[in-house]
Amino acid sequence: MGVLSRLFGTEHGDIAHDRVLRRYRHVLGTAPIESLEQAHTEAFLDLREPQREAIYEELSRGAGTGERPLSSEPATLARSATRAERRVPGSLERTLRSADERGGFGGSLVVPVVDHVVGSPLVSAFLPWNG
Repeated sequence: MGVLSRLFGTEHGDIAHDRVLRRYRHVLGTAPIESLEQAHTEAFLDLREPQREAIYEELSRGAGTGERPLSSEPATLARSATRAERRVPGSLERTLRSADERGGFGGSLVVPVVDHVVGSPLVSAFLPWNG
């Protein structure tokens, strides 16, 4: 059972949300970093400041000095997050999940960010048709 499936907990939702999560993972590895940064910036813009702060804290945790985001500003978070993802695949998803859990946001970080990025025209060309 995938992350989004656990959050929504419905059988039909499980399939749909697992597909969205697979697509997200696919675009993280295939879309140009500039497109990913822009799509994540837009997704982070929709989050509340405490949610962005939680992401900032997770990205800062364990990052080298030159890799830490300088602020919780959406574009800064997106740049740091996508570059970390390229260095260590899977790190962005783990960061979102960890920030979500630590902040007690109940899925309100992972779901909207993943949905926004997967639905973004900036990365749609890099999505597989059959999901």
